[in-house]
Amino acid sequence: MKVVLSVLLLVAEIVAFPAWSGATPLMDWGLHVAKEGNGKPGSTACMECHRLDGGGMPSIGSPRIAGQPSQYIAREIREVKAGKRYGPVMAGVVQNLSLRDIRAVALYYSRAKSPKLPDVGPSDPTLVGEGKHIATRGFWKKNIPACVQCHGPNGYGVPPLFPYIAGQNRTYLLRQLMAYAFLKRQDDPDGLMRGIARRMTMTQRKAVAEYFSSLKPPIRDVP
Repeated sequence: MKVVLSVLLLVAEIVAFPAWSGATPLMDWGLHVAKEGNGKPGSTACMECHRLDGGGMPSIGSPRIAGQPSQYIAREIREVKAGKRYGPVMAGVVQNLSLRDIRAVALYYSRAKSPKLPDVGPSDPTLVGEGKHIATRGFWKKNIPACVQCHGPNGYGVPPLFPYIAGQNRTYLLRQLMAYAFLKRQDDPDGLMRGIARRMTMTQRKAVAEYFSSLKPPIRDVP
């Protein structure tokens, strides 16, 4: 019953945030917020951490958001504001964003394109291999399902509900698994990710992060 309710809530959210009409003015404002902030005291430009093209900053674990579904980006910003998504840096940045600001910047970054930025240091082949096994087959001895069951083949996501994680930097991926396991990130339906992350060992978390960071991100042609 809880799963059904969660799906209904997610569907309702999609209806509440349909494909944007009047895209040009909203896109223009989204670019402005990303580049300069919204003009309110304390406002910080999104590009300071995510870059203007949304490629993120692997050196500090700032995530790649270029091409993520606009509904997903908007939802995560709102969850940070509500305290459900653990994000001590983002929490202060997003507090003065209006609903229009959030919609605009989410639309802008959903249509942004960026090459995959090099991660910090080379991949560990052993961890990549272990991570691939968990990502594609799961580790059922500990009730850990395959990551691709929710995040789609090759980690390309299932828009608009599940983000792509292929090509995401390893620091960010590991940080989110740790946040789900220990730091009370609570924006996952029915605590699904929290349960999985807690059952994983530290090596398994690192392995999954290594594997998905070694992949190329999806390329989507968004009108």
